[in-house]
Formats: sequence, C-alpha cells, structure tokens
Amino acid sequence: MIEETNMTPSVRNLVVFCDFDGTVSQRDIGYHFFLHFSGGETLKLIPDWKSGRLSSRECLTREAEMSRVNPEQIQPFLEDFDISPGFVEFVALCEHNRVPLSIISDGLDIYISWLLRRHHLERVPVMSNKAVLNSGRITLEFPFDNGACTRCGNCKGQRIRDYRKEHPDVTVVFVGDGMSDLCAIGEADILFAKKDLEKHCRSHNIDFVAYHHFPDVAHWLLTRGYLHE
Repeated sequence: MIEETNMTPSVRNLVVFCDFDGTVSQRDIGYHFFLHFSGGETLKLIPDWKSGRLSSRECLTREAEMSRVNPEQIQPFLEDFDISPGFVEFVALCEHNRVPLSIISDGLDIYISWLLRRHHLERVPVMSNKAVLNSGRITLEFPFDNGACTRCGNCKGQRIRDYRKEHPDVTVVFVGDGMSDLCAIGEADILFAKKDLEKHCRSHNIDFVAYHHFPDVAHWLLTRGYLHE
C-alpha cells in the first residue's frame, strides 16, 4: 500500500525525472560495480560519503582509482542486474500521455546505457556521469555544471532547475530512493521516495509519497488524474 503525506494535485503539466541506481535499476549497480572491481576496497569510502564528509564527485573519483576493469568484463558483471518491475510499462504510460520522462543519475553511463539497451529503452534521455576505460583503468568525466552544489557529481536539483528555466510552468515529479537524491527534494512538486530517501523525508518532515515499485507510482498518478490510461 502506498503511504502518502499531504501532497495534492494542482496542475497537470507533468515532467518526470527518475533516479537510476536502486530506482530504475532494482539494485544500486554503481555501488556493486566499484565494490566488485576494487576487490571490496571501496566499501571503506561509503560512511564518509553518506555522512557528507566526502562529496559524490570525490567518492566516485576515489572509487574509480581503486578499481581495475577491462571492457570485456562489463557485460558478464551486468548480467546479474535488471530494471525495476513496471518501469518499461511506466515509460510507455508517460509516452501515451506525452509526459517527458528522463533519468538523472549520479552514477555512470557505462552501465546505465547497457541496461536500457537490454530493455529497448535507448530512447529515454539520460543525464549522468561518464566513464572511460583505458588499459584496465577507469577515468571519470563530470559533464554537467552543478552550480553552487558541492555534494554531487551530477546534481539532480540543478538539472531540474535547468529544465524549469526553459519550462517554467511544469509540475515536476521526482522518483528516487537514496542519499544522492537529496538535492532534488526541494525542486520536486511531487516526490516519490523509498529506502534511505524515505527515511530522510520522514526524519525531516518532508512531504513525499512512499512507493515500492513503478506500478505504485503509476497508480498514484492515474488515480489523481495526472495521467490517463
């Protein structure tokens, strides 16, 4: 059952932004990617990242430095991961309603693009950090300007603000699950949260809609008239 707080619909000009790791994907692929290819070394960085003592950009850069991976190792590793139940159908529902849907991730294109291709979802726009493999090493690129944010590699709040500059009248839906989504909280008109993001919202008295999978998100938006079947 979906648990919700005090959010009520006001306008129907929607745009949807989704986190990737643990949201579009069933598990946090980025976490497992670096854990696997670093031989477990990256685990010691996570407490400092979660506490804010280490920014996402710093954490990702250090994780990449600790890891060794060749291109032929990527696909066998990713075969154990999949997208969340109902995401393919949710994309189709948004397209049916002409609602733009994009993925904003503080993860890496190297696994995001592979998993989307696997499910024929290459058409879904993605904003993420980039990984370059060269002689067994990973070099990261951060192509997006984060404005004043010093926490993120790719700030989801800034991406939403950038979108609003061109589309000031939209109602922003954000779907997320973790600490990398914190900057999106203040920019979303409708916030769907689970796991660590839900805990943060509860502890800070932030309005949100709790969900488990994308059918829950679709049901909430359909029953309140934001989307139509």
